Amino acid sequence: MRYFFPLLLVLWVLAPLARAQGVAYGDWQLHLPAAKPMMLASAGDRLYVADESSFYYYDKVLNTTQSLSRRDGLSDVGVRAVAYDSASRQVIVAYQNGNLDLLRPDGTVKNITDVLRKAVQTAKTITQIQVYNGVAYLASNLGLIVLDLTKLEVRDTYSAIGPNGQAVTVYGTAVVHDTLFASTTQGLLRGRISTAVNLLDYRSWTKELPNPGSPTDNFAQIVTYRGHVYLQGTQRGVYCLAGTGAARGWRLLAGSYGNEARRLRPSPVGLLVAFDGADLRSITAPAGTVRVVLPQAAIGTYAFDMVREADGTTYVASYDRGLLRFAPGTTTNPELIKPNAPATALAYGLLADAATNSVVVFSGGYSGDSGLQFGRREGFYEYRAGQWTSYTRANYAATDFPNLADMSHGTRTADGTLYVASYGNGLLQWQGPGQFRQYTAGTLGSPLRTTLDPEQTNLDYVRVTDVAADPGGRYLWLANRHERAGVPGLFRFRPGPNTWQAAPYFFGSQNLDRLVVDAYGNPWAAQSRKGGAGLAVYDTLSRQAITFNTGTTVNQVYGLTRDRTGSIWIGTGDGVAYFSDPSQVISFLSGTSNLGSAGTFTVPIVQRGTGTGFPALYNTVVRCVAVDGANRKWLGTPSGLWLFSANADEALLHFTTTNSPLPSNSIVDVAVNDKTGEVFVATDGGVVSYQGSASLTDAAPSCAEVFPNPVPPDFAGQVGIRGLVNNAFVKITDVAGHLVYSTRANGGTLTWDLNDAQGRRVRSGVYLVLTSDADGKNSCVSKVVVLSR
Repeated sequence: MRYFFPLLLVLWVLAPLARAQGVAYGDWQLHLPAAKPMMLASAGDRLYVADESSFYYYDKVLNTTQSLSRRDGLSDVGVRAVAYDSASRQVIVAYQNGNLDLLRPDGTVKNITDVLRKAVQTAKTITQIQVYNGVAYLASNLGLIVLDLTKLEVRDTYSAIGPNGQAVTVYGTAVVHDTLFASTTQGLLRGRISTAVNLLDYRSWTKELPNPGSPTDNFAQIVTYRGHVYLQGTQRGVYCLAGTGAARGWRLLAGSYGNEARRLRPSPVGLLVAFDGADLRSITAPAGTVRVVLPQAAIGTYAFDMVREADGTTYVASYDRGLLRFAPGTTTNPELIKPNAPATALAYGLLADAATNSVVVFSGGYSGDSGLQFGRREGFYEYRAGQWTSYTRANYAATDFPNLADMSHGTRTADGTLYVASYGNGLLQWQGPGQFRQYTAGTLGSPLRTTLDPEQTNLDYVRVTDVAADPGGRYLWLANRHERAGVPGLFRFRPGPNTWQAAPYFFGSQNLDRLVVDAYGNPWAAQSRKGGAGLAVYDTLSRQAITFNTGTTVNQVYGLTRDRTGSIWIGTGDGVAYFSDPSQVISFLSGTSNLGSAGTFTVPIVQRGTGTGFPALYNTVVRCVAVDGANRKWLGTPSGLWLFSANADEALLHFTTTNSPLPSNSIVDVAVNDKTGEVFVATDGGVVSYQGSASLTDAAPSCAEVFPNPVPPDFAGQVGIRGLVNNAFVKITDVAGHLVYSTRANGGTLTWDLNDAQGRRVRSGVYLVLTSDADGKNSCVSKVVVLSR
């Protein structure tokens, strides 16, 4: 028996660990597209890929991909060049702003900010990286940047090296023995690498003339292959420098002509050459024989880069087809390596749904200021069970997916059906591929109208700006912006019988934008910022509407939502405001009460010191408002993402590109998945998510999702427990029953920083998390194992 009880304790502690899941609280995930690779770097078992929107590596052994971002130690976003140094086993990463990272073999990242901090007014674009003898030569619009891979610092920048000291942009470099070649805007230059030679002096550089008949030729690609220098020029071909002494000279290789020059890359089968719209060719040295390696039909029109492995496997960065893998000996039917990501970075609207545990990104949209359609037909992307599915015409036939224009917002009904507002083609009812229905002008029973088309024949201008479900999920409310005064633009649709009911026309109802339905089933509609102001609420009982100002200094609404208490919150051109009691509108319209002071929007005041304060985010455009499980407010602005307290009287967090992996500070939309607490953020540079600390528990508390568990010795974040009764009272004890810490959950989630009530980190051991509601019911017990060194 003395062995049985310890075994029981171990099993009791470890039983929930298999169920622990999720991303660490306070951590980020990037959901950026990875369909347009631009540059490759082969590093042993990994192939690093610089995509137009993301950065990731492909594990050649496991056949998996892994995106990389600040959460992995990177210092920036927007990778534009990448290279691998086999000697030091370091990956050199150059960002669009000139920032540099070295991914070291021990897994650490060394950030080098010399170029980033350089005080110049121009962009700091690095386009190519050439590694030679412990030095990385970075071609950029600032000139030639010399990075010492041993001292981990920028040694020099050769900028004014053109004739008579002219500043140059460098396209690429190559080194042969002690000679450095640089392809620049002033032609091909060469200089000698020696401590006795000052390459900062333009007089140390000599101009080469590969094509004497055109001395100003610019060569996009330059590389050294088997002791020879090769140049690739747009609308030219490939030149080779061969011979010594009097026999030394450049020659154009027959059969190497091409359009836009993309890449020269050494390989075991020769020097690979890629031009737009051409076969992938190889050149053997020194004879210069040109042959086809892969046909253009297999690699696409734009092969930006390629890597040939020793075993014959070929990877092609096809800008129009994605990352392609050709098995040894094959020249057709490559494997398409598709990272788990949405199809594009386009993101205009978000819909998070706890019931289906899904998030949808709508790629369309329109200008809120001009009212013009964007004309996008890129579909929508759904995130479910950790996987992205892109519903686009590229992935589905017309019979399975209707490619409506500018799908911008959406909602779900109780049965999980998705309804999508198209700012051009009406309303989409979506239940899956091949299971859909479109409602537009002329559809039987549909009151939807086109914009400024008296004959109602142009069905590409049926502008539905938003769709929202009532709390019971039985009805949908739609705003149809058609700009005809006197004609209704607010409609109620009942799925099932597919019946429509128009709200009587009220001033501005032809010019509505965003919608939200209050707890009483009444729609609140913001006026379009083009030709409108403020917002209106429509009472379904009295069939009347009343309009409101925003309460802020700017009477224009960008976004609106309903919070956990039923208040209506709006984001405006000058901060946020809320209407605390929508029932007052019903009483007023029924004639039983006067709205009084309760019938106005209130601006939250952030306190500063004693008795002083200022309006929350005043002088700031708030484009979107989302509510988490603790009723806190997530606010998206052109200057980053904010988290405020439930009453927005205290700023809790502010995320920007400086302190987070946000690809842009320009926030377009934000949505919270109440089931998981994840906060999804749409920016004009793509979508990311943040693991928030507040969720909602709909069913009985489970206390099953603990992360991380066990807690590793070096963990510095917060342990999260999800699935608690909402706003639970929490006590944390050791196994002997001694109280360690007490707190209150945020919605259905508890986060613990592993400190006791005195702020000291707890010791290694097993801790019990005891939770219940205010009545002491709905209790549950979770176990957390803390490990120490």
